[in-house]
Amino acid sequence: MVDTLEAYLRNGELFLKAGGIEEVTPEVIKEKYLLPVEAMTLHQIPVDSESDAVAVLRAFGFELSGKTKEILPGLTKGRKGTCSICGRKGEVVPNRAFIFPFERKIDSVVGESNRLSLCPEHAFGLYSGMAYLYLVPLGEQKLKFFFDAPERILKRVQNRFREFWKDHFFPSARKSGEKTHYSISVSLTLSRTHPNEAFFAIIHEFVKFLKNRRLLEEAVEEERLVRAHLVGGSGQFYEHRVIEGTTLQMLMAFLSRLQESGNEVQWGRRHLDRWDSAVVLFYENLEVPRGRDRAKNTLEREEFIKKLLEGKFDFVLLNQIFMERLRRKLPLPGYYSTWAVLYLEAFGGGYVDAETFRQVNGLGYALGRRMKGSNLERYLWELFRARGFEEFLNRLVELQAKVGESIDLRAIYENRREWKVVKAILLNGMLNALYGGGKE
Repeated sequence: MVDTLEAYLRNGELFLKAGGIEEVTPEVIKEKYLLPVEAMTLHQIPVDSESDAVAVLRAFGFELSGKTKEILPGLTKGRKGTCSICGRKGEVVPNRAFIFPFERKIDSVVGESNRLSLCPEHAFGLYSGMAYLYLVPLGEQKLKFFFDAPERILKRVQNRFREFWKDHFFPSARKSGEKTHYSISVSLTLSRTHPNEAFFAIIHEFVKFLKNRRLLEEAVEEERLVRAHLVGGSGQFYEHRVIEGTTLQMLMAFLSRLQESGNEVQWGRRHLDRWDSAVVLFYENLEVPRGRDRAKNTLEREEFIKKLLEGKFDFVLLNQIFMERLRRKLPLPGYYSTWAVLYLEAFGGGYVDAETFRQVNGLGYALGRRMKGSNLERYLWELFRARGFEEFLNRLVELQAKVGESIDLRAIYENRREWKVVKAILLNGMLNALYGGGKE
């Protein structure tokens, strides 16, 4: 939590400095405490009173007590103690959800005696961090995220990202009698029901935004110094993760190349432009339908994207999704090999490199082409269910005899230690040949 605390504080200090606030005093707090709340809405809705601010915070998913009617006393009325950040003794205030909203969520329930205590300067600094906090509503869940970097870089990142975010983030205020009701919506090309999916969808849009303004090269270079803090979930069940700058840098470079690989196409009722098609036609076909609950249908996709944000292309999980879609007679994701090759080239491989993928995928594709129109498709399931390398190899050799063609298995033997990954790549290649419509 310490890293998150310090990163969030840097955002607050940047906001105060941008507003010309050099010293935090009780008078400054009283005069300026509504400004961070309004900044969090990107100044798209007015926050004219304390009751407005409390309502906005609740709409943004801050876990405020039902008794919370005011903010100001929580920033100014304290007791004697020691600041958890600077160590100075004096008047401190206990942390509240509107000051540093992640304390209880990341470390579960914290006893009151162990809660953060903050001097007024650091309490208001942390509180101001919400000005650069971003939110995506996801049904019962929410994704909150913010960036951290050296001050000079962070300032530029915030300016660029906030300009982009204004085109996609839409808070609204609706009057009902004397009360104002606030709501939030986010417009993105990709669907999302989970936190990692949402962040991936945002980065896809952000890369397009940067390319349109010819800022991508500069931004990608700077991203290696930027960290993204993601907090997703609901209630007491929150996940916190940090995406390092080098991962962000490679992810943006990967998405840029992937976007350039697409073609303008009509997909059902949707018209996909060139920069969206290669992303959408793979991503949106990673669902495994289980019913009306979209969140359950995209559990595997969320897990795959989570691994993607960690620098891992999970071929085994992807093969499970492919086989489940085959079982349900659903189309396979398009642009599979494009995703795999570009990702492995951007991130440097991992379990296998791009060249190994090409070899094994090509082998699987060739086998699939030979199987097409025959009664040998049961071997897909026999290979899929193989529980050891020897069983997998025996089924593969048996299939080789059935198709009557000698195949080069050196890539299989050379990657024996990662046989599950190799099996998944081989099967995906076969599936694409049999059911991919000749697109890859």
